[in-house]
Amino acid sequence: MKKRIVSILLATVLTASMMLGGCGGKDTSTQSEGETDAQEEASGDEDTSKEEASQGEESGEEEAAGTEEAAPPAVSHDTELTLEVYDVAANYQGIQTGWYGKILKDKFNIVLNIIAPQVSGDGEALYQTRTAAGNLGDIVLLDNADMLECVDVGLIADMSAEIKSYPNLMKYWEQIEKFNEGIGEGIWAIPTEMNTNGPTAYMGETVSSMPRIPWDFYSELGKPDLNNLDDLLKVLSDMQAAHPTNEAGDKAYGMTLWKDWDGTSIENVNQLTKWYGQEVNGSVLIGEDHSITPLTDKEGAYYKMLKFFFDANQLGLVDPDSATQDWNSACDKMKQKRTYLVWNNWMQGFTNSPETGEKGANYMGMPLADMKVFQTSDYYYGSGRVFGIGSQVSDENKARIMEFLDWLASPEGATVQHIGTEGIIYTVNDDGTYTLTEDGYNRFTSEILIPEDQGGGNWTDGNNQVNQWIVASVEINPVTGETYGSDLWASYQEKNNTKTTKEWREKYGAQNEVEYLKNNGMMEPVPSINMSLAIDTTDIGLIRSQCKTIVCDTSWKAIFAADEAAFDQLWDDMCLQLEGFGWNDLVAFDTEKFQPMLEARKATQ
Repeated sequence: MKKRIVSILLATVLTASMMLGGCGGKDTSTQSEGETDAQEEASGDEDTSKEEASQGEESGEEEAAGTEEAAPPAVSHDTELTLEVYDVAANYQGIQTGWYGKILKDKFNIVLNIIAPQVSGDGEALYQTRTAAGNLGDIVLLDNADMLECVDVGLIADMSAEIKSYPNLMKYWEQIEKFNEGIGEGIWAIPTEMNTNGPTAYMGETVSSMPRIPWDFYSELGKPDLNNLDDLLKVLSDMQAAHPTNEAGDKAYGMTLWKDWDGTSIENVNQLTKWYGQEVNGSVLIGEDHSITPLTDKEGAYYKMLKFFFDANQLGLVDPDSATQDWNSACDKMKQKRTYLVWNNWMQGFTNSPETGEKGANYMGMPLADMKVFQTSDYYYGSGRVFGIGSQVSDENKARIMEFLDWLASPEGATVQHIGTEGIIYTVNDDGTYTLTEDGYNRFTSEILIPEDQGGGNWTDGNNQVNQWIVASVEINPVTGETYGSDLWASYQEKNNTKTTKEWREKYGAQNEVEYLKNNGMMEPVPSINMSLAIDTTDIGLIRSQCKTIVCDTSWKAIFAADEAAFDQLWDDMCLQLEGFGWNDLVAFDTEKFQPMLEARKATQ
């Protein structure tokens, strides 16, 4: 199979001034989960005890029993090492500073220089330029398909000679080995978001995506039942009429959107298709029933949710900045309660706190009676993104990177990334479990200042800007016996048993939204499968690139169409135009591509 990146590299050799093609089709086979999870809580503690580290190593040794292990090579930290991190998950570009940067400097004497394609202005051009130069980065974080291509053309280093010496990574050997079997001989990539809870487990009390609105404003309206999208729009319209501004007097809207996460289609729409049992994967919709249909199917969830945004705009509910603003601007509006609908569960971190909950004002998940939620199980085998090491890295620097990656997979490193520093973000209870401090509870909703001796600045700016983790937040921390993420801590749940939560439970007769959805036949977790899938040929890659521009441009125009007739005309014209660019061939390719994943899902049930 010829790959587009091969063309780039050959063209670079032949003609230095010419650059052709790109590495990877940027298909979204697993992009939606990777991008939304990339915004989760990530924080840490550089002073976690030696006992934690040793327990992590012991656990890793037990899990990796039967593999060949040797002590990792000694490395010197005498020289500061700046590592370029090419990172598709990052929403920040530049040097990692603040409290997390200081932890890495003190512990490893490393500095991370993050290269973020999605905030660079032209991510595809950046990708092409760096791959053509033969050096994507020292540490490389890519979607699965792009990693496979980059391995194939020699941009990624083989870790097989080193990895078995690192006990924290070896705890996840089953998952690492399984993913790399699809690449070929060697260990080239480490999956992200892994856990050891089992391939079909779903630990969360909330689902990835469902309607979430402020409980206080909903209560003002008499807590009406929500049967469908029309009922949701009516509630949002009534909220906006009653509260046209936030408390600061800034204009508020029913919903706000952003463009910079778009891939082969509009990411905001993609996230909402999950309300009705389908997930966008490239040119197709994959159903919770293991069905595959074209994205352009008028009976499919992409059309349904695009029409939902159009209907919302007709009611004046869509922030007019939506078509031009970026994620950071939209994020600020969420924090300022200037948007009354959010969807991903991690978005509640921008608004919810125990104090707000006691006021009855937290944002809560609101089931629509006609929903059938698409929710994958936790990412036992990984999320669809992977870490790798650049092939141009020296042996000495490779050893330092391996040491760093192993720490990321350790109890200490996972705590640093998912929670925060002891004393500022959490305290240790007498039984060894953790409790968030007040600053810990409010770290996503307020400006938490960090002492200068711990990095200075505010907590958010100093947070882990790589924005992706080897170990998932739902993994059990062997030090505490609870998850790394705080949402399932006993102390957290006790603290968050607020007025809002109690009233929600009274209305819905369930402890949490997952229990409600399961009890009412509205959700059954889909097994999460992370496997190597077919890579775009040169022809398919070109078709995908052309079609994604048509889909995204037309979709945004459709949201802001003058009337329903204009909306329908835009959709029909888009479908006709796509057919002229080879859309049917792309759909056929993606249908065949994802079939092995669907078969693997069926086999686990």
